[in-house]
Amino acid sequence: MTILALEPAVSTHTGLVRSHNEDSVYASPRLVAVADGVGGAAAGEVASAAVIDQLILLDKCRLDGSLATALESAVSSGNASVAFISDCRPETAGMSTTVTAVAVADDNYAVGNLGDSRAYLLRDGSLTRLTRDDSYVQELIDSGALDEEAARTHPQRSVVLGVLDGQADRRPTIATVPARAGDRLLLCSDGLTDLVDEAAVRSALLEASPQASARTLVDLALDAGGKDNVSVVVADVTTTADASKGWVAAD
Repeated sequence: MTILALEPAVSTHTGLVRSHNEDSVYASPRLVAVADGVGGAAAGEVASAAVIDQLILLDKCRLDGSLATALESAVSSGNASVAFISDCRPETAGMSTTVTAVAVADDNYAVGNLGDSRAYLLRDGSLTRLTRDDSYVQELIDSGALDEEAARTHPQRSVVLGVLDGQADRRPTIATVPARAGDRLLLCSDGLTDLVDEAAVRSALLEASPQASARTLVDLALDAGGKDNVSVVVADVTTTADASKGWVAAD
């Protein structure tokens, strides 16, 4: 029996002016994720790590029920962790993070997103965005008041409308997307997409290996000015007979 599995590569950089990296990243044969601690808020790196920790816990557990439901629950648990840490450590009050995550099982991707970190699918040379930004400029784009090119330089492009900040009503958008071997996935923080257009992203993803693509994408962001943290996960979707790379169902 063969299953779909991910072969991921990660690249991250603090950026050209930031003193530390508030992004957190995770990559395994089953699940990949990027969380971007919201710039300007206290302890963004603590918030992003708290959410990623819950996704790691999901990756290490037996799967009980649908993967999409489990992913949504893990993100919600991450939000609860943000709330708990904020309550226990006053110096972190106000911290928050975006998150985007993709898990693969049974020929489907479960895609979870809140904020403006993104997930993309490259299939047969065509690039498709799997997530929608929870941002002010995305609302302008949806209304027809702004195009994608203008959005990348809009003065309010950093205004994020949905984050995990510990508030009880925070819920990720969850989608199920058909998966197949030969796909290539990209997950990234906005340190990439604020500076690099999708045509250049697609070209970089056409490189031979995930490692080469990941390095090229980060270099493109830095070459374009790269002031913000930038993190990318590039993952090839393959088939394997190694059952340890798949999800184990709960008894």
